[in-house]
Amino acid sequence: MKESHKSTSPLGVGLITIITVLLVLTLSIFAALTLSTARADLALSQINADTVQAYYAADSEAAALYAAFVSGTEPELQREIPLQNDQVLSLHLLREADGSVTILAWDVTPVQPDDGEIDDAPDLWDGGDLS
Repeated sequence: MKESHKSTSPLGVGLITIITVLLVLTLSIFAALTLSTARADLALSQINADTVQAYYAADSEAAALYAAFVSGTEPELQREIPLQNDQVLSLHLLREADGSVTILAWDVTPVQPDDGEIDDAPDLWDGGDLS
């Protein structure tokens, strides 16, 4: 009796193991990148939501000021309603001689930096003599 044992596969166990490890490594990298992208998208969405909420709160306040100005008798109204650290909602209303109201400004503008903030800039070389 002849016993034959064929215990080796044609491709070999080593090649299948290497392919499996590379596949798992590739999928792990894609999972990490997906998680990183999702966190970045969440942070950006939160910033966007905060900005939109601040804008509509300021716009609502400006609409209330407009309604009060229309029913009042003041000749002019000029306000800056803060939105965030670097922006304001500028509102400028003018009452005409016939009693109608003209909106001169109702827009978002950046806050101008203080003079102290500009003076803190580093001294740069102006191209003159170094001595």
